[in-house]
Order: sequence, then structure tokens, then C-alpha cells
Amino acid sequence: MIIMPIYVVGAGPWDPELITLKAIKILRNADIVYYGSLVNEEIIKMYAPRAQKIYMGHVRGEDHNKFVKQALELAREGLNVVFLKNGDPAIFGRGIEICKEAISNGIPCEVVPGVSSLTAAVAKYLIDLKGVVVLMAYPNIDYNISADTKVIFMGTKIINELITKLRNDEEAVIVSRLTYPDEEVVTLSKDHDPNIDVKPPALVIIRRRGGYEGGE
Repeated sequence: MIIMPIYVVGAGPWDPELITLKAIKILRNADIVYYGSLVNEEIIKMYAPRAQKIYMGHVRGEDHNKFVKQALELAREGLNVVFLKNGDPAIFGRGIEICKEAISNGIPCEVVPGVSSLTAAVAKYLIDLKGVVVLMAYPNIDYNISADTKVIFMGTKIINELITKLRNDEEAVIVSRLTYPDEEVVTLSKDHDPNIDVKPPALVIIRRRGGYEGGE
């Protein structure tokens, strides 16, 4: 039996058109597609209609590892296995971890980068990233870090706290559910009421006031 490689493929933020040609090619050959709660199922319907879909939900830790172990066995059986991840799985995702686990078990693995929510957001709203840019992801947030622009992935849970931590010369551009039908974008400063409701997933870009051209 030929052991097949596992692919961890970036699906982009939500819009089915924000996906790479390489991702489409891999999905068309997939036998099994694992996907989570932040992946648009239309992508699978469009590009992997014959594949078996395995929905993982929003899993972490050992629950996620169980799916990975199952996928390794399927690859050993000669099946084409794809983990379809939102955004770019190489940025603050488990894509690298999956491939390291696969390779350590003698199974080839490749991470196929996707359109990140960051690049999609700055392109859509003309947010100019200048100077030193620092990327962070919940829960590993350092509000005191020195940078011209701070980007926080998956920041929904800390937005209320984040607003109180802003400096007087800073603003936070919050992009909620990028490319979803109910997408929202709002720009907040330290003066705003911190008790706001933001739907996940949310990307937060903190920068000096006046640097944002596309929001409210």
C-alpha cells in the first residue's frame, strides 16, 4: 500500500473565490476533507464534491489530536487526506503542527498557504501597514510591545480589555467576520465604551490614530 501525503490547505477567510489554484487542485483529488467551524462549506462543495467531509467543529488540544491521528491512518491506507483550514494555516494555526506530527510518523505532509485575514483586510479597507508590524494571536497578547502596528488574530475575547489598554494616540480597527455576508468593521479609540459586542472571528489592527481610510 502506498502511503499518501497529507495536505494542510488554506481556504482563505470565507469567500470561496479567495482560494489559490494549488488549493483547488489538491481539493479536487481529495478523498477525505477535514474542516472546522470557520471554513465555508461551499468551498468543499465547489472544489471537492466527491470527498468525504469530516467536520471537526471548533476543537483544541487532545480533541484536535484525535482527528490528526485518524488522518494519519487514512493516509497509510492510501487515501488523499486534506485538512482545510481558514485563512493561512501557516500563520497562528495548527498547520505546521499537523505536518510535523505527520512527518515524525513517516508520512509526507505539505502546508499550502492561503489568503490570510490580515492581507484580505488591509487590501479591502486600504489599511497601509508601515514601520514595524508585530503579529500576535489570542491568548498570547502583549499590550506593551513597541511597534508601529500591532495585529491580533482571533481577538474577539479580548476586545473589551484591549480598548482600555490603548494609548491616547492609538486606534483599533476591528474587522469582524471578514468576507462573510454579515461582515462588520469599526474603528475604536480609548474614548469608546469598551463594552461592545463583536462576532467571531475578528481581526484587530492597532495603529496610530488617523492612519485608517476605510472605516467609520
